[in-house]
Amino acid sequence: IDNPELYFQTKLYTGNNSTNAITLDGDEDMSPNMVWLKSRGADNHRLYDTSRSTNSLVPNDSRAEQSDGNFSSFNSDGFTITGTDTGWNGSGVNYVAWCWKESATAGIDVVTYSGNGSARTISHSLSAVPKFYVVKRRDSAGGWIVYHEAIGNTKILEMHETAAEQTSSAS
Repeated sequence: IDNPELYFQTKLYTGNNSTNAITLDGDEDMSPNMVWLKSRGADNHRLYDTSRSTNSLVPNDSRAEQSDGNFSSFNSDGFTITGTDTGWNGSGVNYVAWCWKESATAGIDVVTYSGNGSARTISHSLSAVPKFYVVKRRDSAGGWIVYHEAIGNTKILEMHETAAEQTSSAS
């Protein structure tokens, strides 16, 4: 990738307990498709993406998707959040936002699908076989299943756990 700022940028910001329009600092404008927020303290992580609108996932926990309504919009060079939660916008609290742009060039795609209890192929827009992916059930509590080609097609990791790789037929 000749210019990574077109596909990924990190932003440090301070919460304000109100509407907070966050502009990315890179030399390139980038409208993110996925934003991972974290206070620089002990609060949970929050993950938002354009395919799920304003609903959040908590990557360090197994809980279901939450409709917190505090992620207001994805903008042409950043995003807007609202509310007073110390997890993403508490007044005077310092945060970090990792922001990704979906692109086959960068190898990033956010896909939602409904499970059917059977093995199947899930469509994506990457134009190549993924070498790494993360799957999270959204409608109820369940783990964050991680696949990487380095551990093989029959092994998984669970992102929210500290256990070693596990054998799985669901990879």
